[in-house]
Amino acid sequence: MSLGTARVRDLLVLDGSLVVASDSIGGIGPKPADSVFADAITVAHFALRVPLLEVLCAGARPIAVVDALCVERDPTGQVMIDEIRRLAGEAGVPPEAVTGSTEENVPTRATGIGVTVLGRLPAGAVVGGGSQPGDLVVCAGLPLSAPRDDVVIGHPGQVSVTAARAVLASGLVRDALPVGSKGLGWEIPQLAASAGLEAVWVESGLSRADSGGPASCVLFSCAADSVERLRTLVAPAPLAVVARLAAR
Repeated sequence: MSLGTARVRDLLVLDGSLVVASDSIGGIGPKPADSVFADAITVAHFALRVPLLEVLCAGARPIAVVDALCVERDPTGQVMIDEIRRLAGEAGVPPEAVTGSTEENVPTRATGIGVTVLGRLPAGAVVGGGSQPGDLVVCAGLPLSAPRDDVVIGHPGQVSVTAARAVLASGLVRDALPVGSKGLGWEIPQLAASAGLEAVWVESGLSRADSGGPASCVLFSCAADSVERLRTLVAPAPLAVVARLAAR
């Protein structure tokens, strides 16, 4: 029996097992008409990073990446494809499971990219809602966003895809959620509400309003005695306790 289609957080869940996430970037890149300059590798990296982390944090295994590149294949497109394949590989997606297209019909003067990530949930799994009263919510990484911050690949304040994947595989966390442009003040209550709980803020020194940009940080809910082990897993990115979850 088909379980149909559901919207959960920023994800599309099909038949209870296939998770779909997407993101796009336009006007940022190395082309003459781009509004903000960035090299092609950086653009490709952060375009994929957001949906890749959304799928991973949903508890799904990424199985395919589709990139729609609004640039020519050579040279700009190939540079972007190489980085997409590299980063997808950090999440366990093989190169042959990365596909897409480039613009070969007309010259392009501005950069555009759309990325879709497909993931498979384990049998019987659901997205979100696994947190329990008394859990702590920790933030791995810092909320970073351009132009306020210098957002670059490998920034020490940014949690890596490899580290996030290790945390999710550790069995120490009950729920996870990447932080986007609305910041901690939006995402933490969303994580709590998905489990029917409320968040009690803990002073951490992190801004609740600052944008997390391209998912520079990730929220995890866990038991209090797991925090130090998680800190080791996300290093060198910082980890801070930002909330405690309580029954409503």
